[in-house]
Amino acid sequence: MLIQLASALIRELGVGLAVSEKAFQKMGVFRRMAGLSLLQNLLPFTGYPYEGAIIDCPVCGASNHKQIARFDRRLKRLSTHMCFTCGLFFTNPMPSSAELDRFYAATYRAEYQFAFLRPRKTHQIRKQREADSRSSRISEIIGFNEPVRFLDFGCGSGELVRAMAVRGYEAHGFEPGVDYGSFGQDKLAEDAGGANAIRVGSWRDMDYPANSFDAISCLHVLEHLNDPMAALEKIHDWLADGGVLYLETPNMQNYVLKGFDCFHFAHVLGFSRDNLLFALEKSGFQMLREDRPTSFLLVKKGDPRGAALVYDLAGAVKKNHSEFTAGITLFSYLKRHSRRIKKVAKEEIRASQS
Repeated sequence: MLIQLASALIRELGVGLAVSEKAFQKMGVFRRMAGLSLLQNLLPFTGYPYEGAIIDCPVCGASNHKQIARFDRRLKRLSTHMCFTCGLFFTNPMPSSAELDRFYAATYRAEYQFAFLRPRKTHQIRKQREADSRSSRISEIIGFNEPVRFLDFGCGSGELVRAMAVRGYEAHGFEPGVDYGSFGQDKLAEDAGGANAIRVGSWRDMDYPANSFDAISCLHVLEHLNDPMAALEKIHDWLADGGVLYLETPNMQNYVLKGFDCFHFAHVLGFSRDNLLFALEKSGFQMLREDRPTSFLLVKKGDPRGAALVYDLAGAVKKNHSEFTAGITLFSYLKRHSRRIKKVAKEEIRASQS
């Protein structure tokens, strides 16, 4: 019980613990953490180990932005700016592409989920459930009258790629994390071989030809990227005419406590509905269907099924600024995180008993 509670506490601070009690004792958690220099990313009131560079808004390019938070949810020093033209939140200084590639290739999963060689059991169960639901959603929209080529942009441990392959699609994906990507490759080979494939590497390194895919998913990935417009340009290029993009990000307006508690190093961007729609419209997309405020099914401009994207950037700026500058009390912060720690502890206990 104490192990699971410690696991939950560490995960809530941003380092998730993905091992059983036996494995926890065997691994020597502190030796592992020291070996990966994770301690530097845990200590409150200290900065993260990156240099980055001061940038203007990575979505609209405006220079009209200001610092809105000096700390993140771990109480570590992390400067977050808000754009006063489109309302986007972004880390500033922004980590370089090389710094982010290193972080996601070797550190991200260990730091946020304490998963070194493979996803923890709770992750696999949750992601498989999500993949089943999402693959059903994609199939419903696309239909299956002819061979369909599918890409999961940032596929993690590959559950959605496998789910689509099992349904008969030619399914592809890529993942920057070596451990999760390799795990996905092995599981995909077990469940569905053939033309299906998962690559390990950054999105910048992928060389898929233009018009390669009839459907692309980009689910909770865009907020991790320092150049979202370049990523959307690649997606637009890879998507075949008549194809469908399924895109989703966290919605900054969904947070109960709006302030520094919403920010952390892995999410270098913070979208809300209007600035996400603006980015998509600027990248050449139209609306096919809106599931939630930051969850959309989209087609390329010119597709007769599509509708114009409508957004209100001035309204987004006003709402985000007023709500995110109200401040968070220490009591509300501690209350919020104590609830989350209890929830995560229950998940760990259930996983250790199954």
